[in-house]
Amino acid sequence: MRKILAICTMGLAFSFVAVSAASIEELKATYDTAIKAAAAASSDYSANWKAAQAARKYGDQLVSDEQANWKPTAKAVAKDGMKYGEIAFKLNDSGIEGWYWYGLCVGTYADCVSIFTALAEGLKDKTQKGFENAYRSNKLYDNGGPILALGRFWQTIPGIAGQDRKKAEQLYNEYIDLAAKGSLPDPNSDAWYFRGELYKDTKRVDLARTDLTKAVSMGNKGAKKVLDGLK
Repeated sequence: MRKILAICTMGLAFSFVAVSAASIEELKATYDTAIKAAAAASSDYSANWKAAQAARKYGDQLVSDEQANWKPTAKAVAKDGMKYGEIAFKLNDSGIEGWYWYGLCVGTYADCVSIFTALAEGLKDKTQKGFENAYRSNKLYDNGGPILALGRFWQTIPGIAGQDRKKAEQLYNEYIDLAAKGSLPDPNSDAWYFRGELYKDTKRVDLARTDLTKAVSMGNKGAKKVLDGLK
């Protein structure tokens, strides 16, 4: 997860902070293997959603690391993820994995090309449907990822495309409540980062500072940047 989606402030970054024990080389190797497996098994739901998952994780790390020439590489990887995620959800419309990883790959793609390009390409409706389906199916999947993804979606799409900060805040509150109850084994610091950013944007500075400080204490670099600029 990196800065989930993200729709981020400039991208359809419902991406989350990339926290992975795997190296970029390991992620690439997993991606290469998964893509080959999916290409050889076009009717296998599992192979295709796993290819989308591997693409998301590798592409997201490329975005996070911002190494030389990362944009065209991450863009191509994300497009692979979108391709196989779409194959997966068409194979199994009721399955959570195809929809979820497809949506997150759109977030990585938008990090590379901008949210407006992603919207112009008609990706909003599928992404919204994917996250809503994942949320309804199993909101606790991937450590509560569907909750954060859907919240980030509503928070950061442009107003003209239907931004809804109230929905986003409700989803972040839900995630944080579940974390407090112990329902999430490893709470993602992005919940506090995203809500803190939302508080900042809606002029609730004290609440923003509290959430951002919490996220920073959990090692969230994105939250630190926002907190450092908070007045």
